[in-house]
Amino acid sequence: MSVRTLPLLFLNLGGEMLYILDQRLRAQNIPGDKARKDEWTEVDRKRVLNDIISTMFNRKFMEELFKPQELYSKKALRTVYDRLAHASIMRLNQASMDKLYDLMTMAFKYQVLLCPRPRDVLLVTFNHLDAIKGFIQDSPTILHQVDETFRQLTETYGGLSAGEFQMIRQTLLSFFQDLHIRVSIFLKDRVQNSNGRFVLPVSGPVPWGTEVPGLIR
Repeated sequence: MSVRTLPLLFLNLGGEMLYILDQRLRAQNIPGDKARKDEWTEVDRKRVLNDIISTMFNRKFMEELFKPQELYSKKALRTVYDRLAHASIMRLNQASMDKLYDLMTMAFKYQVLLCPRPRDVLLVTFNHLDAIKGFIQDSPTILHQVDETFRQLTETYGGLSAGEFQMIRQTLLSFFQDLHIRVSIFLKDRVQNSNGRFVLPVSGPVPWGTEVPGLIR
């Protein structure tokens, strides 16, 4: 198991959480001048995302996260996201938090399974951070926090070998191995079977720098 996996797991699951929350809050948006006290506005949405992202990318926490270490247990990791989701004015009940966490984990699991090369897990992480930066364009202080994490990612993972990335990918797949939660959007798109297992393509181009298997020399 790789001791360099935790930052990638945490940042990608966090990116999925923020994307899902953003979609849910946008769906509930009421124009500010028409909203009642118990209704969400665009200002509330931005405040929630800013608070969560600021907490998620806390400098001291990131320094600890990037130290070589084993993965957190599933229970401990879930507790981290419970606290992160409630680092703002937003409150989720147990059922909503369960559904959110299930969707986060299955979405990232699917992305890891689709990576043509183990190194592409890093590109998925960069994509998530780019999306997060899009949420906080008006907050230069928080943007700086995310940019600093970009720098740490490049510094930590830029020089790793293909074998080290293979170990990271294997560690991620081991973490997700027993999770087969059915997600309605995946079932609808037929990328997930009724037993919760993903349908993976077996055709298409091979990863850059590799050859089509089957050649005998």
